[in-house]
Amino acid sequence: MHGGDIYRNSIVSDFSVNINPLGVPDEVQWVLTEAALHANKYPDIVHEALVGDTAALFDVSEQTIVYGNGASEIIMAICHAINPKRALLVAPCFSGYETCLKGVNPKCKLLYYHLSEENDFELHHDFVERIIVEKPELVFLTNPNNPNGKLIDKDLLDDIIETCDKTGAVLVVDECFLPLTGKDMQRSVIQDIQSHKSVIALRAFTKSFAIPGVRIGYAICSKEAMADQLKSHLPEWNLSIFAQMAGVECLKHHEYLEKSVKVVEEERYFLTHEMKKLGVKVYGSDANFLLFKCNNFELKQQLLEYRILIRDCSDYEGLAKGFYRIAVKQHNENEGLISALSDVLF
Repeated sequence: MHGGDIYRNSIVSDFSVNINPLGVPDEVQWVLTEAALHANKYPDIVHEALVGDTAALFDVSEQTIVYGNGASEIIMAICHAINPKRALLVAPCFSGYETCLKGVNPKCKLLYYHLSEENDFELHHDFVERIIVEKPELVFLTNPNNPNGKLIDKDLLDDIIETCDKTGAVLVVDECFLPLTGKDMQRSVIQDIQSHKSVIALRAFTKSFAIPGVRIGYAICSKEAMADQLKSHLPEWNLSIFAQMAGVECLKHHEYLEKSVKVVEEERYFLTHEMKKLGVKVYGSDANFLLFKCNNFELKQQLLEYRILIRDCSDYEGLAKGFYRIAVKQHNENEGLISALSDVLF
């Protein structure tokens, strides 16, 4: 279901999880070490410093911000709060939405909009028509989409938001990978989120700051009432003092993200170019990961012999055997992957 299973494999290079290739910033690592000195205290139950800094960064009301133990906890809270009878998902996309929807309401009708392989798995305008016709109560979008990494066209996303406003659907836009595209400020729905009825922007420090083990994510809601609903479905003290202190520090380091974007762009080009030379079909991506297809159905297992882990995407709705996803990592690891692929495929 997910990447990152390093606990049952002996791995040197984990390409199965899409975290920032630069790793944890030194300042954040230091704060995590310092947080151990405060482990004898309860964390702030309302995350005051974290919420205040987030509100200032995005120029939104503090009352519209909801923090969680990773974005996954917030997704579950959204599903509990809305408890939809009908939900619309893109396929392929992150499997966590489906898991939460089924867990909250096994009778929820899951509606899939299947992206076309021939169109590089891009979202098209007929998605708007699906919302109008199907009348879902909850719509999930990932921008950029996972596993293919394509950004949603801005005009199309604006139309989707307006359509959801008119139909009454709650729209969740998962932007967890957006800061690593270099187009965060141009493409985020947060810019004018409070002018809409029921939009939720979902984010996490997991990918951008390479701290999946810390577990910290947040939502920015268009209305305070929606944020209050989500909070009512979250446990008290759901963030550790480690997560709170790390989050506050992460919000200070925009220069780290700018540097990361440059590395991602250069290495994404390198991987795409080299994999195509090996005869692999690589799909266009704006993110820090690539979806590719080859006719070797045992590729994941074979790369484990080189202690390299990749993501087999055959369990995604809308994909079949032969589809794989890799993270964009630093150059030496990317070279190692290309070398291993060359050995395995030839």
